[in-house]
Amino acid sequence: MMLQSNNSEKINIEMNLRYLKLQTILANYETMAKDIENDNLSCHEYLYRLTSKEVEMRQENRIKSSIKRARFPKQKHLVDFKFQEVPSINKQTVIELTTGNFLADSTNLIFYGKPGLGKTHLAISIGRELCLKGFKVIFFTGCELVQELKRAKDDLALTQYFKKMRAVDLVIIDELGFIPFEKQEADLLFQFISDRYERGSVLITSNLVFSEWEKVFQDKITTAAVIDRLIHYSVILELREDDSFRTKEAKLRMLRQKQSQEKHIIASKLKSKSKQSVKKQSVDNLKNQCTKKGKIGK
Repeated sequence: MMLQSNNSEKINIEMNLRYLKLQTILANYETMAKDIENDNLSCHEYLYRLTSKEVEMRQENRIKSSIKRARFPKQKHLVDFKFQEVPSINKQTVIELTTGNFLADSTNLIFYGKPGLGKTHLAISIGRELCLKGFKVIFFTGCELVQELKRAKDDLALTQYFKKMRAVDLVIIDELGFIPFEKQEADLLFQFISDRYERGSVLITSNLVFSEWEKVFQDKITTAAVIDRLIHYSVILELREDDSFRTKEAKLRMLRQKQSQEKHIIASKLKSKSKQSVKKQSVDNLKNQCTKKGKIGK
């Protein structure tokens, strides 16, 4: 295949590519044309390779953009989660959640348990995997979401905010219950959860069992209504371990420090004994030398 063009044609081609926003093809069409000519391949093969390059780059950019819009506070990966240290969590259940099948019927996910057991790690990891599969995800702490809802209310734009969030497949609300809300704030959160009911999924992490959620929503009736909407379609995972990862790591550090100190003490004692032995041997040698000299003098 021979691909030759004059300068005028090249300018027109590049203008069209810019107009169509085919930036990857624009950057690669000449180089790839030379490769195709060297391999003596057809025009169809050239177009296929060129468009495949464009598709590949767009997919990569889409994923990067999706993860950026999700606003995850840190990078967390499911492969790094220590399932063996949290046996109350079924690994296969979590892996199934990363497929995104639960989003089809707006099923909610609720992870609860003591602080430090990896609830946020799981939430971010699942959210990230869903971004890679093309789903729209956004991450908030409970406090961050409430502040956004308050700003929207103050701007008389709460209805528009709800509509905008309906385009998001999964809203993650992290650390619900760490800080209690005022009644007005709790009511806004209730409205948000009610608006997503049967429209979009919510993933909530909390250190509180359901019986303690009244601390968050400040009212028995509101609390019951929130729980009713969330658990109607839901997957609930309880993390039941006694010690958090941080507590286990702290205990392990303390154990290692203690072992290191004990080794140091033992080494010091051995060194001291060695010195005493050398000193005793030196004294004995000196005595022997003196005894020998005494005998010679006699």
